[in-house]
Amino acid sequence: MTDRPLKPGERKVWKHVAQTVSPRRRPKGKGSAKPLPTREDFANMLRIPAGETKSAKPIPKTLDVNQDKRVRRGRVEVDAKVDLHDMTQATARPALHKAIMRAANRNKSCLLVVTGKGLRGDGVLRRNFPDWIADPAIRPLIATYAPAHIKHGGSGAWYVFLKR
Repeated sequence: MTDRPLKPGERKVWKHVAQTVSPRRRPKGKGSAKPLPTREDFANMLRIPAGETKSAKPIPKTLDVNQDKRVRRGRVEVDAKVDLHDMTQATARPALHKAIMRAANRNKSCLLVVTGKGLRGDGVLRRNFPDWIADPAIRPLIATYAPAHIKHGGSGAWYVFLKR
C-alpha cells in the first residue's frame, strides 16, 4: 500500500467510515466478546447427545476391549445391512425393527444400519436411532450398538450387534 494523498472524494468517504467505526475494546481470543473455540468446544460440537432410553434395562453402549478395537479399526464383519436413508420416521422405525428381527432369526451377529447424517450431522433418524433400538419389542435381541467406521458409513451409520 502506498502513502499517497487522498483525493477529495476519497477523503469524504474516509471521514464517513472513520465516524461509523469504533475501535475493538479487547483483542480476539481470550477475554473478548467471542473467544476462539477450544479443542473441547469442537469435540462437544461433534458429539451427539445420547437419547433417553425408555426400557428398564438400557442397552450397554460400551463394547468389550477386543470388539471396541475392531470397531475403531473398521474390521467388523457386517452380516446384514438396512438402509433407512430417505425414509420418514413413520416408515424407518418399522423397517428397522423388521430388519433386526430378520437378522436375529437368521443368526446374524452384526447388522449395519444406515441412517444418514442429516443436515449438519443432526438428522432425525440418527437422533432417534438409540430410542428405537431400546424398544422393548426388539431390545432382547440386541447385545449393543456402536457408530460405524468411516468405510461403512461413518457418522451416518451404526453397527447393531445381536445376541446369539
